[in-house]
Amino acid sequence: MSYRTTRALLICGAVAPLASLLVFHLDMAFRAGYDPLRHAPSSMMTGDRGWLQIANFVITGTLMIACAAGIRRALPAGRAARWGPRLVAVYGAAMIATGVFVTDPQLGYPPGTPSDLLPGVNAQVSWHGQLHWMTAFVIYAATTLACFTFARRFAAEPGGRAWAACLAATGVLAPSIMYGGSLVLQPLAVSGEWYAALDGIAGRMVIPLGWVWAALVPLRLLRTRSGEARS
Repeated sequence: MSYRTTRALLICGAVAPLASLLVFHLDMAFRAGYDPLRHAPSSMMTGDRGWLQIANFVITGTLMIACAAGIRRALPAGRAARWGPRLVAVYGAAMIATGVFVTDPQLGYPPGTPSDLLPGVNAQVSWHGQLHWMTAFVIYAATTLACFTFARRFAAEPGGRAWAACLAATGVLAPSIMYGGSLVLQPLAVSGEWYAALDGIAGRMVIPLGWVWAALVPLRLLRTRSGEARS
């Protein structure tokens, strides 16, 4: 029963990020007025169907907290046993908060919003919009630390070097794109289409980077622990 419970919790973490990405991209394809090369992924929290992405964040975060409990059970000792589950739990909690604190309309979305409107540059940022971006930064801070924490453990395990390399690369790229896009590109997006397009591309890259690693960790643990259970 203990193994089955641990497995179920790990499956939550393996499935949730990938299902979340699927919802993001399917919803984006059918959003009137939404331009993926201009509008941030979080902008889909606004508009008529904003509830869908709010639920997407909250459900994904809840399942990642469940996954953190599974990781704790799967890693009773050794590298990442203490901080790995904690960082995944912080990641999940921050994702829930990101869904609760809705971002502000900007850059022409939802339809009817001025196309040059960018919170923090030429508009007042709401308290919930400010908290939304603060929690997004927490997500990617947790991503960075968790990626390196698990990469260190997996690198020392048989067959784990490729997994560790993917996590380490994500730990570098995800925060670099997140912080670069938020602090450099987005404020410049109002000054021209080239900047807006670069900001949009950064948003398209950072979401998969910030989500896929969270599936890789439980997938690796499911693979290794199932082998141990059979032996």
